[in-house]
Amino acid sequence: MAVSAVPGSGKTFTLVELAARLIAGDYIEPKIGQQILIVTYLNSSADNFKTRLRERLQQLDVDPVGYDVRTLHSLSLEIVRMAYMDSTAMPTAIDDGQSRYFLGRAIDTWRETNPEAWQSYLPDPSPQMKVRWRDMVEKTARTFIRNAKNAQYEPEVILAQIDAHEQRDQIGFTHMIAEIYANYQTILKRQGAIDFDDQVWLAVSFLNDHPPMTDSLRQRWPYVLEDEAQDSVPLQAALLAQLIGDEGNLVRVGDPNQAITSTFTAAHPRFFTQFLARPDVLDRPLPNSGRNAPIIYNLANELVRWVCADHLVPEVQTNTFRNQAILPTPDGDAQPNPRDDAPGVGARVHVYDHRTHDEIPGAIKLAARYLQKFEGATAAILVPTNWMGQLFAEKLDQWEMEYDSLLKGGARERQVAAALHSLLALLAAPLHKRTLKEAFDALHTLGHPAASDELEDRDRFHGLLLSIHRLENILYPSDGDDDFYRSLPSGIATEQDIIQLRKFATFLRHVFSLRTLPIDALAMTLGDDLFTHDQKNEGDVAIAYGIATYLRTWQDLEPEKRLPDLVAELNNIATGRRTIHVAPRTEEGFEPRPGRITLATQHSAKGLEWDAVFLVGIDAGWIPWSLDSYFQGVYDFLDGDPTAQVAAELSHIMTDDPGTYPGRTPTESAHIDIISERLRLLYVGITRAKRYLQISRSRTVTLGGTDRPVEGSQTVGVLAQHLHYYK
Repeated sequence: MAVSAVPGSGKTFTLVELAARLIAGDYIEPKIGQQILIVTYLNSSADNFKTRLRERLQQLDVDPVGYDVRTLHSLSLEIVRMAYMDSTAMPTAIDDGQSRYFLGRAIDTWRETNPEAWQSYLPDPSPQMKVRWRDMVEKTARTFIRNAKNAQYEPEVILAQIDAHEQRDQIGFTHMIAEIYANYQTILKRQGAIDFDDQVWLAVSFLNDHPPMTDSLRQRWPYVLEDEAQDSVPLQAALLAQLIGDEGNLVRVGDPNQAITSTFTAAHPRFFTQFLARPDVLDRPLPNSGRNAPIIYNLANELVRWVCADHLVPEVQTNTFRNQAILPTPDGDAQPNPRDDAPGVGARVHVYDHRTHDEIPGAIKLAARYLQKFEGATAAILVPTNWMGQLFAEKLDQWEMEYDSLLKGGARERQVAAALHSLLALLAAPLHKRTLKEAFDALHTLGHPAASDELEDRDRFHGLLLSIHRLENILYPSDGDDDFYRSLPSGIATEQDIIQLRKFATFLRHVFSLRTLPIDALAMTLGDDLFTHDQKNEGDVAIAYGIATYLRTWQDLEPEKRLPDLVAELNNIATGRRTIHVAPRTEEGFEPRPGRITLATQHSAKGLEWDAVFLVGIDAGWIPWSLDSYFQGVYDFLDGDPTAQVAAELSHIMTDDPGTYPGRTPTESAHIDIISERLRLLYVGITRAKRYLQISRSRTVTLGGTDRPVEGSQTVGVLAQHLHYYK
């Protein structure tokens, strides 16, 4: 069965009700271990399902047993553990941060082995081009590896196909990326590690190669329910297909119009759409939703209607949306739609003159005003990118406004990493006075009590720190104040400097007392010390704990690494050269808080809702109008988008089908998918708003210190015209 559900129609309610009725109706036998398996996307979704299903079964006076709720990660990991049950060689699952590091090593290995070939691709030897080239190779390799693993292609098989290909000399770049894939897998095997795609692939292979175990799991899970099916990747589909076999039951619930991960994962809405069209699949849509006021859901419907009928690019017309309208809930429904004439209900499109000077402060003021006017209301500012989100965060911080951020990484992650790095660097090299200065600056930036005093001349205090003779006499004076003062340069320290230095030294003595702890406990303790001095900053503590877990996993993978090595790795995070996966609050069951602005990307807003939503930065740069528009990732010296090119060549080499749209180049096909996903993101953003919606853009933005005009989006123009006639 396929359930195509519009936003706010109750997907979770439907899946919970279906599972409860299957259990209550004796369709399974819990006494012999049978269960309903529910596969979800996020850990928070799994927890939500468990809670709601248990409550529903209790309402039906049925024992709360007979169900198993899993993320794809936990499901595949359990199957992999079964595969290694009799072995001590269970591989270590790595996160995205470690995966990127090992990929970087694989690229460096190829570059060192083939220096002339590496240089031959560069149109010029400038440092800027070398950096761009390295970043582009990494991005292309990530996409290639992801696609190869989802198609279950080993690197050796790909390389053999390339060697046998009649046009081998014309696909040298793809050959290079395939060899990097081989290097990457070699590194993982040496480390006894698997990435996320390996994990699911291993699970699929194990089920395929062990029919008795597969039959046992099919008996255990005769019904499989899948949530967010529009974002399912091929490996997930293959795993579920193995679990249900020919006799099992599969219910896939999703919304192809909310598929927003296809440009950075192996997912694509066509997979769910193809499932919907199968003759053996029951199509049971959920078209009714009580979330949005009519003015808002009609705007979303107009977007779908216009794209399907009138968009300039034919493939965007046919591949972006399923032409499924949001319908209001019927009379008497438990969730009636807000009325258009109710207070605080409305929608508009607004054009600002300048993003920095007008749109950013304007959207913040409007959101704050809405919250002040309507007590108990929630509001969100949804940005296209994390980078733009940081601009809003800076303004919110400048105005000292309380808000909840769902942004990933960004400036705050780097600040937390920099603070931890400064203290760990001091522990790793206590005689390097520059680390002393950097530790003080990090504490001062955080407003920590150990470095919070106002200094008349901060540069002079830096000089004082760098001039300290025998730091141990500051930290552990054996002769009281005599040792302390003897270690300071004569005639420089003021009374205020001495007070500040004593506070700083007291905190550092505590830090040095922790140096024998394991790296994760050390980083967690420092995180508590850094971010709980005034009031508990849960977001910063979560980032610090995420960094601690990252460092511990890192050391487990490479036990020979010592504190200086880990400090160097942490510096890559602090300087933005590497990111880590610290779960955003959407993965922790985030609920918008009344009276507070939520700052999020359109991606991270999926699954949430607010009374008022402000969609900002929606211009032609974000939603290109045609294939002649500007797209990032195009390199003239490679004749287009190399990521799209190697993906098409991989598909062509292995299947004789490049997987592109008929008559379109790989780059054009990739750009069609970008336009389609940006339109679906706009649809998601619109449907987050229950009562009030503003879509905005700016005529001018500042890029590289220069003001530049920005073209408006024709899509938004169509929506503005619709609102004009609607009103």
